[in-house]
Amino acid sequence: METKTKTRIYLTLMSVLMLCTLLCCTHEKTEQEKLLDEIAAKEAELYKDKTEAIDKDKAIEMVRLYAEYADKYTTDTLAPEYLFRAAEISENANQPNNAVNYLTRIEDNYKDYKNYPLCIFKKAYIYENLLKNQEKARQYYEKFIADYPNHELAEAANSSLLFLGMSDDDLIKVLEKISKQ
Repeated sequence: METKTKTRIYLTLMSVLMLCTLLCCTHEKTEQEKLLDEIAAKEAELYKDKTEAIDKDKAIEMVRLYAEYADKYTTDTLAPEYLFRAAEISENANQPNNAVNYLTRIEDNYKDYKNYPLCIFKKAYIYENLLKNQEKARQYYEKFIADYPNHELAEAANSSLLFLGMSDDDLIKVLEKISKQ
């Protein structure tokens, strides 16, 4: 084969290889990756100054992003984690109904989630202390105790059940009586 022909073939092959390399390296981010990047940026912004109170508008935006991710990528392992974070922010932003809704989504769809027991406990706590629904609180404390009797929060759930529905005055009397024994 002629040197010119060999050179052309060589240059053509090199051009094809370079084009393939270039195409492989220019990875366009997926919608999911873009949403994850946005969540990471918003989290950094929301939690950058730990000494200040969290900005409520930023917190609401963070909850929206978490919920959006969980809605779009229900099978992703981050979905229940983001719902849990949305519940925590909602609880702290005095939106207990939203918190319960996010926890319920975890309860209904992600029974293998690492913080599943905590979700059940948190629902009981929110029903008791924020929504003042003693019946639902009792239901969830009992469920927690039945399902997780050896969990580190089982004693707290038992205590909460014991004092559930007591007025502050009654609670003080019981605690005084216990301290005298």
